[in-house]
Formats: sequence, structure tokens, C-alpha cells
Amino acid sequence: MQKALFTWSLIATCLTSSVVVAAPPPPAPQTSGASTPTPTPSADQSARPTMQKFAENLSLLLLNLGALETAPTVQQSSIVIQSLKELKGLAHNVEPTLELYTVDPVMRYLSLDLPKQFSRIEAAYTAQNYGYARFLLRQTTSYCVGCHASSSIKKSAVMQFAEPSPQLSELEKAEYFSATRRHDEAMLAYEKFLADRLMKHTDPDRWLKALQNLLALTIRLRGDASITLEMISARLDEGGYSPEQEAMLMAWRSSAKSWSTEPLGKNYQAHILLEKAQQLAAKAEGLNKKGQGRGFIEQMRTMSLLNQISMGDAGPEVKAKTFLATGKTSEQLQGIFVWMHPEAYYEACIRIKPHSVTAKACWAQLDSYQKGRKDALLDKQAFSQLSELSR
Repeated sequence: MQKALFTWSLIATCLTSSVVVAAPPPPAPQTSGASTPTPTPSADQSARPTMQKFAENLSLLLLNLGALETAPTVQQSSIVIQSLKELKGLAHNVEPTLELYTVDPVMRYLSLDLPKQFSRIEAAYTAQNYGYARFLLRQTTSYCVGCHASSSIKKSAVMQFAEPSPQLSELEKAEYFSATRRHDEAMLAYEKFLADRLMKHTDPDRWLKALQNLLALTIRLRGDASITLEMISARLDEGGYSPEQEAMLMAWRSSAKSWSTEPLGKNYQAHILLEKAQQLAAKAEGLNKKGQGRGFIEQMRTMSLLNQISMGDAGPEVKAKTFLATGKTSEQLQGIFVWMHPEAYYEACIRIKPHSVTAKACWAQLDSYQKGRKDALLDKQAFSQLSELSR
């Protein structure tokens, strides 16, 4: 465990979160060169009481719904219902502050309709569709991307989230910390969960979910092949894996070794980065055909490169292609909380380059993805508008 635990302490900084927003007709999207307003101390101070009340209720919702792995109890249901009521009442007032702090490159092209999002969560919860309610809740946390606590700092500019109950499992704590952007603590909780060496046999699905999210944070935060290789090697040294698990870890280690031999370079043009991302995505697809999850390292690297393009000053056409590629990769990464959900990338693609060939391709992907989600509560108005923009 000591060998595996060393990595979390090396990784500190915050990253953008995962979300998808469905909303009524929004204003015209910003261009790639548009900047986000800078929050001022006076704005922070005036917003603090409302934002803190919002944070307190969002904490309760995350702890009583979003971080739980089972159906809520009667007491938890009461808390969830009351928290949703409070959050819907606060939503309109907190939106202006949240928009000031939006830094994610995808969020620039999505509309913000927080009241509707909480109504969708409430509808899913009332229908006892707890899995989809949690899915929507995890999306919602990215509205506060700039207001969340950063890394090991538990206070942010205007919000402070509650501490999780000691009664939560380490995996539940990890997901709560991840949702509230305390990523070093999330990584430590994932490490503690994975320290139970029997877990890979007694609950292999949760074991894999925790390990993938831990690696996703590592690659997203550091982008360091050596740290990734050391983490995977430490896992392999534990031994006692099933043949499928060992084959997957061996594939990951081989990918990390190959990555460590690549020349370093951070100033590549966007089209070269996009080409590299597409090559990695193709390699991931080939590895996954050999065995489930074997291309995971390549998928994480693909997402990192695509995010790098999104954060840069590439033109609308390149960014539209980037969002299309990101959405396709994201579809294969359900349950990985570091990145946004596919709908967000397809929507951003359509809005940044409407009425284009790429927009049509993004609409086709979005339409296909939505049809495959049997539990989705579709925002028909927003969906119809995106259809029009793609033509």
C-alpha cells in the first residue's frame, strides 16, 4: 500500500468537472476568443450568504443522494426533498455568480438553467430513478466549477461545502470529494478503498470503478507518464488478480511505458494535437477489442489532449471537431467523473460552429446517444433548438 499511496500526495491542483446542461433557448454562444468576466471581491462578498446557503443544501443533496450507492432511506429521502426545494428557490439568485466563475472551455458554449436542472433531478427522484437522479446531480456540480474548493484548500471564494459523514464508505467519500473538487482528498479516499486487496475479488466492478477514477485524476492533473507507470506497476506487484484483471493491468503498464518514451512537447499547434488525439483514440479502440478496458490509458490521454485544444485559441472549426472527438471518447467513459458527459461536448460543437458539416455530425452523435439513454428526461425544447442549429 505504501508504494501505491505515494502518488496522491504528488498530485495537487484543481481541474474542471463533469456536466451536461439541457436548457431552453439560450443567448448566442460566445466565440472561442470571448473571455469570462472576472469576479471582484465586492461581488464575492455580496454573494457569499446566498452562495453559502446554496453550498450547504447542495452538500446535503450530494451526501444523501449523490454519494450513496444504495436506495435512500426514509430519513435521507426527507433530506433530499427538502434540499431540492431549497435549491430550486435559490437557483435564480446564484446563477449570476456561478456564471462569473465558469472557466471550463465547454461551459462557455452551454446555457445555464439551474432551476430546470434541479427540477429534472426532482422528477427523476420522484420516479424512484435514483441512478439517473445521481447522474443529473453530478452534472450540476460543474455549474459551480469556479466556486468549489480547490485541491486541499477547503474554502473557496464564495462557497464552503460540508464535511462528509465518517459513516460513508471510502468510495462514497471519494465521489463526494471529487464532486466538490477536493481532488487530493478524493484520491486518498480512492487509495484507501483500493487498499482492501480482497475487493478486486469480492466486488470487482467497484474495484475497477475506483481504480479508473484514481488513474483519471492522476492523468488529468499531472499528465505524467512516470507517475502513471509507477501507480500501475504498484498495483501489479500486489498480485492475486484474475486473468482478465491482470491482462488489463499489463496492457495499461505497456501503454504507460510507451507514453514515457515519447518526446516532450507542449507548444504543438491545435491541428497537430487533434491528430495525435485521434491516433490515441484509434489505438484505444484496438486495445479495447482485445479485452474490456485495455485502452483506458489511451482514452484518458486522448481526453487530456482534446481538453488542451479546448482551452487554447483554436478557431471554431477546429474546436468543433475537437468537441466531436471528445464526445465520442466520453461515451466510452461512463462512470469516470473527471470529464463532462457526451451531451455537453456535442452541444458545444453545434453551438460553436452551427450549420456546418461538423455540427451535423455532432447532432447525429447526440441524437443517437440520447436515444440509447432509456432513463433520460429529455429537454425537448433545447433538443429541438440544437437540431435546428445543426442543419
